Amino acid sequence: MFLLLAAVGLLIWWLTEPVSDALAAAGDIRAWIISTGPMAPIAYVTFFAAQILIAPLPGSFLAVLGGYLFGFGAGLFLSLLGLAIGASLVLLIGRKLGRPLLERFFDRSDLIRWERKLRLRSPLIWFVLFLFPVPDVVMYVAGMGTTPLRWLLPAILLGRSLGIFIGITVGNATAKWPAEWVLAQWVLLLLLGGLAYRFQRPIRYYLLVNLRRLRRTARGMFRAPLGSPAD
Repeated sequence: MFLLLAAVGLLIWWLTEPVSDALAAAGDIRAWIISTGPMAPIAYVTFFAAQILIAPLPGSFLAVLGGYLFGFGAGLFLSLLGLAIGASLVLLIGRKLGRPLLERFFDRSDLIRWERKLRLRSPLIWFVLFLFPVPDVVMYVAGMGTTPLRWLLPAILLGRSLGIFIGITVGNATAKWPAEWVLAQWVLLLLLGGLAYRFQRPIRYYLLVNLRRLRRTARGMFRAPLGSPAD
């Protein structure tokens, strides 16, 4: 363990100078993009929504870019706005146009396989599912289901928001921290991300069981009698 930590520390020290140069160049690009005025956030929101429809880049990667360009508050707001627009369009496409259109863009066997696996009505399950990366087809399949959109959309937005929050935080820190801290941050993020991906099934199960227990407890509290009036 000590040797591993020493190796990581040596790697960070060795990469500090080139990363410092890269961050300086990226800072110049960042300043130029921000100087374009309102076009920069409009373009970012549009691209964020479009990547949900056609998925050229992962949303979490774009969130890092948003945090780097616009800071934590503005980056988070713009990313969530793009997510809401893109997810709404995807769910409406799945709900209104359905399989005939989707079979033109996705393999029919993939659609059938995910439909069988995702016969879900509970928004809680959709929330837990979207906490982790899933194939692009899954959100379209969610729209094809029977869960009311007024519950499905918030569940997906909440599930996706965690990854966006982390990405924005990382991007904002990358713009402000010195190179050695940026490197350490990315190493830690990759390690934690790898562990979360490796153990996503037991994590999902644990979250789902405890959220269901919490929901039953809350329902029991609201349904419980208020007690007899005071004498």
